[in-house]
Amino acid sequence: MSLTLAALLLTTTVSILVLFGRREARVAAAARHSILEPSLNVLDTPKVEIDACGFPKMEGKFRGRSFRVALIPDTLTFRRLPQLWLDVTLKRKLPVDGSVAILVRQSGADYFSLTDHFNERLAPPANFPYVCLIKGEGPGARQVLDRIAPYVASLLRDPHFKEIAVTPRGIRIMRQLAEGKRGEHLILRQIVFEGARLDPEGLEDVIAAVVEIENLLLNVKLVSAA
Repeated sequence: MSLTLAALLLTTTVSILVLFGRREARVAAAARHSILEPSLNVLDTPKVEIDACGFPKMEGKFRGRSFRVALIPDTLTFRRLPQLWLDVTLKRKLPVDGSVAILVRQSGADYFSLTDHFNERLAPPANFPYVCLIKGEGPGARQVLDRIAPYVASLLRDPHFKEIAVTPRGIRIMRQLAEGKRGEHLILRQIVFEGARLDPEGLEDVIAAVVEIENLLLNVKLVSAA
């Protein structure tokens, strides 16, 4: 085979691979963008944006409350497949003078967790999972935890829940939405959440859990150390 023919074949092969890669990238981007589509009507007048990782996020109102719904890809995994976390956050001021973050099944690479921002480690209340990390900040952190503990313990029986956090600025729940495909991750190290969709019922369930925690905190005038 002549050098000219070999070079032509190589150029053709590279061009085909580039075109294939671009097509796959477009398909993957379209799939990511569509994850929230089934649940767009859950929030009133939702504002949707695409983040730096190519995943959608939206903000809007639910029964007068301001919510943010985001997707967080967790690829810093070594012993398990990539995870796609659903982040549902109520954005409002709360009458608490402490913050608490409850993280279950910590991996040591949970970069998204609020536990990294708090310094005080709190002992788990009764009926909490054995493997959990609870950290807080502020004089009322323990009282916030005790106030929500019975209800949160029931939530954590669902193995899909990852983190529940309360701060004076709002409430956040993170729950597993999808898991990466084994083949693409093990062989190509690609992050593919095939078929990932946020159903309206699933989003409403998480919102309901956030609202229940809000109600527990609002049933007293001030949750504090006093």
